[in-house]
Amino acid sequence: MLHSISTLFTSDTRLYAVTWGDEGGPDLPVEAWWGKEELSGGFEYAIDLLSTDVHLELKTFLGRALTLTTRLSDGSSFPRSGYVRSALKLGADGGFARYRLFVVSWLWLLSRGRHHRVFQEKTVIAIIETVFADYADVAAWQWSEEVAGFMADTRPRSYCVQYNESDYAFVSRLLAEEGLGWKVDEDAEAPGRHRITVFADSHSFPEDCLSQSANGGRGIRFHRADSQEDQDAVLAFGEQRRLLAARSTHLAYDYKAKKVVAASVPTAQRFASDHAPRLESYDDAGPYAFATADEAERYGRLAMEAIEARYQTWLGRSTVRSLRPGTRLDLVDLPQDPGQSADHRFAIREVVHVGINNLTGEVIAAIASRLSRPQPFAEPETDGEMIMSVALAGEIPGELLKLAAARGYANRFEALHADTPWRPQLVDDTGSRLNPRPTAPGPMSATVVGPEGDASPNGADEIWCDRLGRIKIRFHWQQGETPDDQDSCWVRVMQRQAGPGMGWQWLPRIGQEVLVDFLNGDIDRPYVMGSLYNGKGEGGVPATPGGQSGATDDSVFDPASDHRPAGQGNLAAGNSPAWHGGAAASHRHPAALSGFKSKEFGGPGYNQLVMDDSDGQQRLQLKSTQHSSELNLGYLIHQANNYRGSFRGTGLELRTDAWGALRAGRGLIMSTWPHGTPGAPAGDMAPAMALLQQADSLAQTLSQAAGTHQTVKLAAAIGSLGPNQSTIDDQAAPLKALHKIASGMVDGKDQDTAQSDAEQKHTATGQSKVPHLTDPAIIQAARGDFGQVAGQHLQVANDETITLASGADSNFAIAGKTRIHSGQAIGLLAGATTPGDGNTGLKLIAAKDDIDLQAQSDEMKFQAKQEVKLVSVNAHIDFAAAKKIHLAVEGGASITIDGGIIVQCPGTITVHASKKKFSGPTSLSREMNTWPTTNFDDSYILRNESTGEPLANCLVELTRMDGSKLKIKTDASGKTPVQKSEFLEMIDVRIIG
Repeated sequence: MLHSISTLFTSDTRLYAVTWGDEGGPDLPVEAWWGKEELSGGFEYAIDLLSTDVHLELKTFLGRALTLTTRLSDGSSFPRSGYVRSALKLGADGGFARYRLFVVSWLWLLSRGRHHRVFQEKTVIAIIETVFADYADVAAWQWSEEVAGFMADTRPRSYCVQYNESDYAFVSRLLAEEGLGWKVDEDAEAPGRHRITVFADSHSFPEDCLSQSANGGRGIRFHRADSQEDQDAVLAFGEQRRLLAARSTHLAYDYKAKKVVAASVPTAQRFASDHAPRLESYDDAGPYAFATADEAERYGRLAMEAIEARYQTWLGRSTVRSLRPGTRLDLVDLPQDPGQSADHRFAIREVVHVGINNLTGEVIAAIASRLSRPQPFAEPETDGEMIMSVALAGEIPGELLKLAAARGYANRFEALHADTPWRPQLVDDTGSRLNPRPTAPGPMSATVVGPEGDASPNGADEIWCDRLGRIKIRFHWQQGETPDDQDSCWVRVMQRQAGPGMGWQWLPRIGQEVLVDFLNGDIDRPYVMGSLYNGKGEGGVPATPGGQSGATDDSVFDPASDHRPAGQGNLAAGNSPAWHGGAAASHRHPAALSGFKSKEFGGPGYNQLVMDDSDGQQRLQLKSTQHSSELNLGYLIHQANNYRGSFRGTGLELRTDAWGALRAGRGLIMSTWPHGTPGAPAGDMAPAMALLQQADSLAQTLSQAAGTHQTVKLAAAIGSLGPNQSTIDDQAAPLKALHKIASGMVDGKDQDTAQSDAEQKHTATGQSKVPHLTDPAIIQAARGDFGQVAGQHLQVANDETITLASGADSNFAIAGKTRIHSGQAIGLLAGATTPGDGNTGLKLIAAKDDIDLQAQSDEMKFQAKQEVKLVSVNAHIDFAAAKKIHLAVEGGASITIDGGIIVQCPGTITVHASKKKFSGPTSLSREMNTWPTTNFDDSYILRNESTGEPLANCLVELTRMDGSKLKIKTDASGKTPVQKSEFLEMIDVRIIG
């Protein structure tokens, strides 16, 4: 059926021809071609070529630059250039082979490149330039002049991820998000003789070459097809309208500003009649998509313009061989002339081409017949992502094929008014969102990194975060070829609780593996869900000799002891758990330990909270290795990391190798009496109150006895400041006041009422009352013994009274000296209730040295109901007085010794002696004691209780113990004049001005 190629195709009659790039190629005549191209979608042409060589290697065609030249009606040539992406051999007929080449733009090559990478603080233009630079040997592109101004107000992308996307899909969505379109233009200087032009304003489209020259420059005619016509024409043209959204609303939540940023943009066009519904396109743009409302409005307007560009479109069919997307045409002779010339100008959005070379009628009919059947393609698109937005249909439209057979060329096109802005529009697989980002497939693993993207801590610098506790990570798939691809943006870390100055704070550290999820599935919005253990432990991993599983070896755990861990490292460096069940026998538990453990920056120290749930041995440990400070509760044992050591006791242990402090601002109870019931109130201290009552009763009894026997009464029983008064309670002596403190009862339901009850010292019981100290006292009560020992000193001091009461004996054993100093009286009373053993009352014995009793100011009296005995075992007894010594008995006899000796006796004086002698007068001197005097003279400094500052030049009133009142003034340092006294006394100071 086919004639020779030289007969069918000659250089002067060829309608279509193929030329190759600079490297040249075989001269293969074009039999037919068809294709599709569109704005922001590129093109794909299928070109059928003939050759006398049936053995051409298909691989020689791949990747080669090719230009399909179309001869126009005026004799000029119109090129369409691209790269061969695929080649098919369709078969041979009569010695000729037919080859089909699929030709695409260089941007199609980006669909073959797939990357995983991160861009930070880059503009969209800079990101796309980076992607295009990888294809510099075949790529050619340019940015329209208006793009710079159009993008001037857009922010750089702080964090932009290309994950599992082809470079083509990545670039396409970035351009669509910013409202930028692209088209293919011919460029003889480009590597593939074409370039990509990115534009922001479709009004700048150039006019089609035929539209410029036809009809005297008036435009392309709307006219029927006619073989006698010398110019191409538009044969069919009709309007299409769609009911679309009349409002575009976009919303995003900004977690930093804690507010929603939204904008709603209405359409500028009248979409339909008044009775048509006003539809809204509502889009949750994702977290912190917009910085300001103006930015939200900008992107809302771009989305609205994308909708408007698809509301009113024009469908046409023509024989205009130069028609391409990205150009505009003026259409004349339309039957429905709206009367405005601007309405004749249309921008071309999409074109479907069919061309058959100008052959004989028989050959053309055969070609048309062959092309009318389903056509084979290079390969099915089964990779889940459309290579390009253009895709050749399996069948060529019949009306175009028929027209092409008659005219050599036909097309079907879609256009919009030239004054309508055109914006690209991408939708996801459900069509629910405009220009969607790819959805993350699920949580991903990543590594926490430091300031330079390093995954290993630098000494003590184990953590890197900002004021919001955000960290930086690096996904395992990041290539790290550029600085901003070595880490991430600041990523929030999910906590169990987060609030204003409150919540959990557990930040993963540099080098640790974390699990990352994505807000709304947006690959550009990661957040850290938590940390992951990794690495390979030392033990519990079976060997695989010769590929066969061996026995599990747990021997590495055996050396563990109370103070030595074992089996805690990693054969493969990683983050192993602090506690595990990998050695149930050696470490004495099957994963019974849980809790959390931190680590010192740059050191081996740590803090931990361990909960041990071993059956019958429950334990809790709060521990810091700093000075071995820890609190142990329950079943106390030694623990070395994962090893449960030997038994240490039960109950509670609070210990530290440093110093400790226990403070309670409203009082503290320490007791060894257990609660009677588990639900008893915390302040229940009935046993202690009973002991306090016993102490008060004992003190009252002995104090009354002291009064009976004319010695000093107990101030703790009768009152320290006055009768039944004490510093803490003006209506109770110290012991009763302490019992009242312990008897406090407060409201058990309302905190404010309870605090008021405590301040008012309420002790009345009630159904809703609970025990509570009324004052900030410390009460210690022991069910058994109570001991206090000190290696050096034991000091007991207070401002008022100290009472030591015992129901039986009180013993003081002192290895050195005992000193009892009193500012006032010392009262000793023995036998107040019952005689002592052996009728002993008070014994004062010095085993060595003297007993020195002195009354340095007043009298010394010795009184006894029975006899008074003075005995010197080995020496004599001396009586000496500064004035006189007088001895007298009830019978009337007396001896007075002063300057002389006077003996008086109402009865007989009897002297028994073997020798009697009375000598004459003489004089003997006797050294008498000189008594020191103690003056209690002092001054006082008055200070502000809150600030500690001295109260200078302040008028105060002093009340002395004898009741006298003095008004004095402090000096510049807050000091009072010296107050003199011969004895210790209490002084009341009151500030009066």
